[in-house]
Amino acid sequence: MPSYTFAQACKEKQTPQTVSAGNFVFAETTNPLDGTPIGTAFHNFTNLTWNRCVYGQKWESVTQQCIGSPVLLTWQEALITASNMGWRLPNIKELNSIVDLQCINPPFDLSIFPNTYASEDNGLWTSSPHVDNPDTNKTNAWYITLGQGKLNFRPVDAKNFVRFVK
Repeated sequence: MPSYTFAQACKEKQTPQTVSAGNFVFAETTNPLDGTPIGTAFHNFTNLTWNRCVYGQKWESVTQQCIGSPVLLTWQEALITASNMGWRLPNIKELNSIVDLQCINPPFDLSIFPNTYASEDNGLWTSSPHVDNPDTNKTNAWYITLGQGKLNFRPVDAKNFVRFVK
């Protein structure tokens, strides 16, 4: 598996911060399937509760960190996995609401979403399908890149990472 860690770069003096930890309430719950802890971040402006770890990582209560490696899933696998765990995939607008435009590699505030991997090749799936040209017979879905934080789409049989929301 390729390495997904990069050195995060933030332009504090050039770009205004778009996401602040002060707008979140942090808590911990347990996974109903196996009883393991899940770190959550409730966003006061959107009333959404986010899983602080990318799917595949585990929440470490003592250090308040996500540990382990994220898992790449197809879009269908991501939708099913989210549902089985009592979560869901965010839509485009929801996922974009937690992208910090001040930072890249990854484009997320690491005090809210610790140890989020950066990747030029993969991103975080959204639940939003991409309207395709009917002549191509391809189905695509939207995702946000984990390098620059840009919105893009790819075939649903490609693999990306996932961050769940409620």
